[in-house]
Amino acid sequence: MRPNLKRIAAASLLLRSSRPVWTNTPYVKQTLALQLPYYLQQQPHQQQLLIESPRHFSTSRTSQLINTAPAIIDEDNSKANNIASESFQFIAYAAWHPKTRQKAPTQKKVPYWKEDQKPGKVDAGEDAFFQTNTPEGLAIGVADGVGGWSLVGVDPALFSWTLMDNAAIVAKNEKSIDAHQILDSAFQELRKSGKVAAGSSTACILNLSKTTGEMTSCNLGDSAFLLVRDKKIVYESPSQQHYFNCPYQLSVVPDTYPNRDDMVTDLPKDADTKRFFLKDGDLILLATDGYFDNMYSHETLELINSGMEPIEESQTDNEVVTATIRGLAKTLTDRARRLSLNPKRLSPWAKAAQAHGSNYRGGKVDDITCIVTLVSQNK
Repeated sequence: MRPNLKRIAAASLLLRSSRPVWTNTPYVKQTLALQLPYYLQQQPHQQQLLIESPRHFSTSRTSQLINTAPAIIDEDNSKANNIASESFQFIAYAAWHPKTRQKAPTQKKVPYWKEDQKPGKVDAGEDAFFQTNTPEGLAIGVADGVGGWSLVGVDPALFSWTLMDNAAIVAKNEKSIDAHQILDSAFQELRKSGKVAAGSSTACILNLSKTTGEMTSCNLGDSAFLLVRDKKIVYESPSQQHYFNCPYQLSVVPDTYPNRDDMVTDLPKDADTKRFFLKDGDLILLATDGYFDNMYSHETLELINSGMEPIEESQTDNEVVTATIRGLAKTLTDRARRLSLNPKRLSPWAKAAQAHGSNYRGGKVDDITCIVTLVSQNK
């Protein structure tokens, strides 16, 4: 089976960890009576679908402004403008669980990915991620390497980690750049550098502004993000798939590869892009498909709401806030992993597979990576 079609599942009890990006600004209690985005107000039944149904799918690129809050700018007051320049702060933590990576067909005892040649700073399996402070705020992203490449001797993690490392460099060094531009520049550098001879991955990148609270998103494939406000999911990004189990993906395919023209080779321009204005107290969950294939939206929302209770009780304690976000990232990742190993569960993945004619039942064992970000607005 060609690498773009093959998804490999294997159980693992490996590394779990987290990494923070945050600033020392006290958390401020979220405002009350916040409104849903305008498109949910026009379609009142959509929110229920987002919470209770398996992930929805799209097959085309869209660009849309999600007007979830006004920017805080006072053009008539220079002092207010200085304050507004850093109106928002973000607290972000990542957590991950790798599955066992598939070995390439070889007679050697040592796997082709040698321990001293890991493509990423941590072992997230075929997943990769980044989170970095930028000149204008915070950028985060996840990527899921296509596992089928391992069958032809290619480490799938090399592509995903190179893409995310490039994205981090672009986001950190460039001003006035959105999430789509970050992904486009990262992919162009990957191809130009020649460091990756072959491979594919999905990608989802978010770029958040500390000045206006604007967040741009760029999602290509079946990773996704949720925006939680007032204890409700007000947005869930769609999954981009050519057909079931064949997500959109960026690819590098050697000229000599058999049936090269049949490979899936999407581009950053094919990604789904949107713009949001964030509000104080918003929580964003960005994760690879290994999470969303095993967790329904209402299960995620329940864990988030219960996990955020310590912050509601102690809004200005920095240690409580950071510990809560870190713990929430690990809780969500751990729960998804446990459910992925349940052979009797009708997981979102199993439900979708059955809808496409399979009798599959159980969780979907996969690499799982989550980044949880809390939005805090200065007042």
